[in-house]
Amino acid sequence: TFPTDEGAIALIKVGTFNDVNGDGFAQAGETVTYNFTVTNTGNVTITNIVITDPLVTVTGGPIDLLAGTSDATTFSAIYTITQSDVDNGGVTNQALATGQNPDGDDVTDTSDDDSNLEDDTTITTFPTDAGAIALIKTGFFNDESGDSFAQVGETVTYNFTVTNTGNVTITNIVITDPLVAVTGGPIDLVAGGIDTDTFTAVYTLTQADVDAGGVSNQALVTGQNPDGNDVSDTSDDDSNLEDDITVTELPQGASISLIKTSVFNDVDGDGFAQVGETITYNFTVTNTGNVTVTNIIIQDPLVTVTGGPIDLEPGDTDGSTFIAIYTIVQSDIDQGFVTNQAIATGQDPDGVDVIDISDDTSNVEDDETITNLPIESSIALEKVGTTLDIDGDNLIQDGEVILYTFTVTNTGSLPLDNITITDPLVTVDGGPISLLPGESDSTTFTATYIVTPFDIANGFVLNQAIVNATNSNGEDVTDLSDDPNNDENVDPNMDGNPDDPTLTTFQGVLNIFDIEVFNGISPDGDGVNDFLIIEGIDAFPDNNVQIFNRWGVQVFEQDGYTNNPSTGFKGISEGRATIGTDNLLPAGTYYYLISYQTPDGLRRKSGYLYINR
Repeated sequence: TFPTDEGAIALIKVGTFNDVNGDGFAQAGETVTYNFTVTNTGNVTITNIVITDPLVTVTGGPIDLLAGTSDATTFSAIYTITQSDVDNGGVTNQALATGQNPDGDDVTDTSDDDSNLEDDTTITTFPTDAGAIALIKTGFFNDESGDSFAQVGETVTYNFTVTNTGNVTITNIVITDPLVAVTGGPIDLVAGGIDTDTFTAVYTLTQADVDAGGVSNQALVTGQNPDGNDVSDTSDDDSNLEDDITVTELPQGASISLIKTSVFNDVDGDGFAQVGETITYNFTVTNTGNVTVTNIIIQDPLVTVTGGPIDLEPGDTDGSTFIAIYTIVQSDIDQGFVTNQAIATGQDPDGVDVIDISDDTSNVEDDETITNLPIESSIALEKVGTTLDIDGDNLIQDGEVILYTFTVTNTGSLPLDNITITDPLVTVDGGPISLLPGESDSTTFTATYIVTPFDIANGFVLNQAIVNATNSNGEDVTDLSDDPNNDENVDPNMDGNPDDPTLTTFQGVLNIFDIEVFNGISPDGDGVNDFLIIEGIDAFPDNNVQIFNRWGVQVFEQDGYTNNPSTGFKGISEGRATIGTDNLLPAGTYYYLISYQTPDGLRRKSGYLYINR
């Protein structure tokens, strides 16, 4: 037998700071890489060695080590730095290595930072600065009288932006200013933190300020780093890297004001803007200062302004000299408005330029003049059915064809894309297409329909298509088809365009006048027009009355129809398929087909009727 011990291992844990952004300092979100060296310091093999660490998840292992051997590559871990780590100046912790000796007993060691013989914690220090802070102070003159000049008693509002430009948290931040009392704070800021809302101050102007033409001063921001040492910065007017004095200029002397207004000229009177129509711009110039301003002209990047130059005494206004005309282009219509500004320029008695950028309504603002253009996105679809007498016998029979042609027109002000046509009766060939405003297409879309015995029995085919498109603003635009050969011109969606379903009739369907259909019912129980009245139908008891909705679905049928209030059509569905029996039909346009036997033979009459509710 050999003398043996129970086994022994040693763990060394080393941390390396990864300066990801290369600035030489640690920031929250950067990382520490931990490397682990495990050594079997005994005289027996140690198996199933793993490393656990309360700070990080250690990858690698388990491994086995013969007596006297080491492993420095299997185990590693990455730790993500927090702001509190940066403020503390580093990260401190230990790991634990555990394995089993040949008897199955655990063998452990707490890590050391550099020695197999010790168990010191691993301390990874971070490069940190002593803290840094930056202050920007801006001043805004409040023209409370609205006259564009500074007076005693008016004010300057100071706003302060504080930035923690270091990599440690700064606490108890306050701002002092020899000119004003600063309100707000104290606050704390983590590294990289910015505050623009907490601190503010208001200064009241004196006559000396007005005479000087401005107010100049600086503020001081002070806070403490994690060691309790003061961190401070003198304010700059616009930069974290400088310490320039904040100068708030006060308007004085000569001034003018320009108001630019617009009127859209609807040349064709259709209520919408089209390419080639115009906008008239009018300009009002006012001398808002206390000296005469001469040689006043107006320049505008959008239009050529006519009129001038003019001179204005203090307080004078001119609203008639300057004018301009702008011609609308398609991009204006696509946008829905025209926006721009003009500039008025004159000279004070010293020859110094006096300028103002135009406002749309006020002498004390510089808002752009926005001319809203009335625009419309709309589309119109016409559907025409033409019967093809294939065998040339002047009669339409089962199996012959109706050819449908479609005309699509962009009736709006915006381009339309992805134009398609759907039809519950037929499959429409062609498309999709795009149309500019005013453009029409009558060749792309077609469809054919095979006539059935049911159609021959009815004497007609009735249906309607739908066109869908997307305008340049991504909005859906649609329209029900109209039959241009039908002069009824019903408009159920009230869009100003007729939407008559396309009615294709066959020989034998006659519009005769020996019966008269009162084509409007209002079944409200008031005793007036409560049911469909067919004048003269009583003379033809051998009759059949059918009612169809706009999709050609039968909703009512009766043999031997009489003008009887109890049995006549009262707007209630008796359909067998699409529409449930005994349902009240919605208000709208419907179509009738009346067949009746006369001494001269079978006659038919077709047309439309309205249901009003």
